[in-house]
Amino acid sequence: MPRADVVDYMRKYAETIGAPVLTDTDVTRIAPMDGNGFSVETTQGSWRARNVVLATGGYQKPKLPALSAKLPAHILQLHTDGYRNPEQLPDGAVLIVGTGQSGGQIAEELLAVGREIHLAVSTCPEAPRRYRGQDVIYWMMQVAQNGPEYGLNGLTVGQLPSPAARFMCNPLVSGADGGHDIHLRDLGRRGVRLHGHLQAADDVELVFSDDLPARLGVVERTFYQRMRPMFDAYIAVAGLSAPEAEPPRKDDWVPSEPARLKLEASNITSVIWATGYRLDFSILDIPVLDEWNYPRHHRGVTEHPGLYAVGLPWLTGHGSSIVAGVGRDAKYIAEYIAAR
Repeated sequence: MPRADVVDYMRKYAETIGAPVLTDTDVTRIAPMDGNGFSVETTQGSWRARNVVLATGGYQKPKLPALSAKLPAHILQLHTDGYRNPEQLPDGAVLIVGTGQSGGQIAEELLAVGREIHLAVSTCPEAPRRYRGQDVIYWMMQVAQNGPEYGLNGLTVGQLPSPAARFMCNPLVSGADGGHDIHLRDLGRRGVRLHGHLQAADDVELVFSDDLPARLGVVERTFYQRMRPMFDAYIAVAGLSAPEAEPPRKDDWVPSEPARLKLEASNITSVIWATGYRLDFSILDIPVLDEWNYPRHHRGVTEHPGLYAVGLPWLTGHGSSIVAGVGRDAKYIAEYIAAR
């Protein structure tokens, strides 16, 4: 949905459920009370609550690499959290670090207005915007929500290789102009200068990894190795009618940018950090967080009685942190609270 539709959806949702919505109200501290419940301090006064649901999402604080502090002061630095439009940026070349959805989409936007762009490539996978007649997110949600009943558990939290994988990036696609694919090699052919991972920086020079061809291979293969087999298996076992899959596109074009880049010679005047977010539950005065600052829980029920979480990345599955997928987890927590 376009932004205005999302805002309207939320407004209608609030009206439908009839709950009081307090805007411009920050929660500053949540602490247990003697006996039962919680003390909740906010910028609009204090509350007492028997139950508290943490629904602040997983994208609270911009994550910046330590080497951002080593860039010269005259270079404008923006995290994607603070980026709004190309007019924010001074004249000169732009370095975008990261090729998740935000990095790829901002690169397209800047390219469209004629900006010179350097793009440090991560390993976030490319994906087709549409696959076998449906949006790729549609198939993700179908497999995440309905796959387990057919024995397809690849998009449930229990199948992740490690707890750190809860913070993996989402597939690189765009929703602009009705939605379309983004391919890094295409961006390179159109003038974006592709580099490997940004490893070091100082007042003079940027240093990138020299593994760009292998990195692009990982970006392009991951969907077909991991996601496509799950989608195809789900379509088959659920007996769905869907068009045949198109074969993976083959593209052997390789960029030839250097692994070292002089800042002055390249005229880089701004850096956009498309490096994701970190969790921030500093408002909690309750020891329920693991080493990733993620609440320890079972299906959103934390270790502390009366404290719950919804909307976090991979709370129970792939769709837990998006509007289309949070409902299942929210239903479980609502029923749990009602029973309590």
